[in-house]
Amino acid sequence: MRSAQLLMGGMLVFLLVSAAHADDAPDADTPDKSGYTLFNPTTDDQMRDFSTDRPGKTHSANTVDAGHFQLESDIATHTFDHFSSNAQTSNGYSVIAPTLKIGLTNWADLETSMALFNFASQKDRTTDTTTNGHGFGDFTFGSKINLFGNDGGDTALALIPVVKFPTACNTIGNGVAEYTLNAPYDINLPDKWAVTLEPALGMLKNNADNNLHGDYQMLGTLGHPVFTDSITGSVTLSSEYADGGQLTPNYTVGPALQWLAMPALQFDVGTNIGLNRASPDYNLYTGVSFRL
Repeated sequence: MRSAQLLMGGMLVFLLVSAAHADDAPDADTPDKSGYTLFNPTTDDQMRDFSTDRPGKTHSANTVDAGHFQLESDIATHTFDHFSSNAQTSNGYSVIAPTLKIGLTNWADLETSMALFNFASQKDRTTDTTTNGHGFGDFTFGSKINLFGNDGGDTALALIPVVKFPTACNTIGNGVAEYTLNAPYDINLPDKWAVTLEPALGMLKNNADNNLHGDYQMLGTLGHPVFTDSITGSVTLSSEYADGGQLTPNYTVGPALQWLAMPALQFDVGTNIGLNRASPDYNLYTGVSFRL
């Protein structure tokens, strides 16, 4: 795990150095939006383009405009995993998992989320027994803090600290509060290509015990319009390493499509496919996002 920690530390240093040297000063024509707050909302003519954290595992570095609300939600998801080592299979379903975002300032918003209904089933093929569970999911509370690039430039960087509160029932959640910090770094490339690089650090529970352990992720997404400018295709690669008895790396690839049906209404569909035995076989999802 020493190599994983060094990898994540190196990426964070890279992002901080990028922030210090970013040439993203606003153009002379860019309006001063520093006075907008939750109680003094950004006017419609000065709002930035609609930007979401969906689809895929990476996040956008852009925040919701001050005084405005944005809802991003899974409509439905299905996760399947086949455990060859202990002859078990698991199926998980989630319906309606909204994330509500509220713009506080021109550079920060608050974000909360909860899966309203979950169903989990695990089957032991050696005994032909099945264990089921259903109910609410865990509740998360966090913030997105943009460091630069919110209103212009080819790069943008943000920090996203999140706390997970264990509100799910025992058959759905792990009953432990957990903590994560993500740092999405967006890069606009020529010919409408876009890249997001995102290291993430976490203090999470794993199957070894009830303690919190270090969790280290590196995510990368490449996106480009397909067919029309309103439809974007993307592919996300992710790697995850964990301390404390769960040392097998987790690798996934995630193709996805998003359709901007209206200036502030988006639909998406995608999947995350496990690339090794430690990863779930697949996770299918579809979702919707809109802004008020």
